[in-house]
Amino acid sequence: MEKMSETQELGNYYKQVRNERGYTLSDVAISSDYLDKSQLSRFESGESMLSADRFLAAVNGLNMTTSEFFALRSSEPSQYRVFCKKLMAYVMKGDVEGLKVLIKPNAKMKMDKIFNILAKSAILDISKENLVTVSEKKYLENYLLHIPQWTFFEVNIFGMCLEILDEDEVYDLGQDMLASHELSQIIASNGEIVKKTAINLYVYLISKGWYRRADKIEEELDKLLTEWDMEEKISLHIFKKFAKYKKEKSPELLEEVQSDIEILKKLGATGIANRFAMDIERYC
Repeated sequence: MEKMSETQELGNYYKQVRNERGYTLSDVAISSDYLDKSQLSRFESGESMLSADRFLAAVNGLNMTTSEFFALRSSEPSQYRVFCKKLMAYVMKGDVEGLKVLIKPNAKMKMDKIFNILAKSAILDISKENLVTVSEKKYLENYLLHIPQWTFFEVNIFGMCLEILDEDEVYDLGQDMLASHELSQIIASNGEIVKKTAINLYVYLISKGWYRRADKIEEELDKLLTEWDMEEKISLHIFKKFAKYKKEKSPELLEEVQSDIEILKKLGATGIANRFAMDIERYC
């Protein structure tokens, strides 16, 4: 019974990681000649254990090494979700020193390196203090440029690190993400992340004065957004108006944008209104 319990625990954990990274059973199965969906399904439900070679193939199918896979197992929920929860708590408070505490010196594992980059990206966003090293920038670029397929995990990382990457890479990666075969699958399970990342990319391109590229992202957003995506639609409306202000330098347009933000505050949407105000001030 004890062995069966351990098998079920490992299978449940594998399923959790697979879902968090946006892969289906079919995605993993087609990545290797050693696997099929029924084997993986039985493994995840605790009915049977995979052989060593098949287990290795199953983990590789998540674009992970076994060491990374088991490193995440040390906490429930996953280490990534725990880290992101801490990160966002510090970001919401503007706590740069708290973010610095999240940085691990001499990081060796992939996840620790990525966590450090995310923390430093947040610090750059809040305070303009750039702690990202040249080697970290190269690591992030190499990671995103060579992913075998986009998942929720990579979309989230990309959306949080726009300011670190070179402008050409940001646009090209954004186009790759929006044109990826996996996009519909990611949207089905984590649509909010994809849409927020696309909005962030749109705002980033406007901030750099790349209006034609921003227009192309806007076209993709028009396809993605539904009547229920009110926050994203409001974001698009405000920053379209802000883009026009940046091009025309009309004080009246800036006043309209600021008026829209004040209306949001009066409606109780203070969080998003404050974020818009901060972005507008930063990019004016």
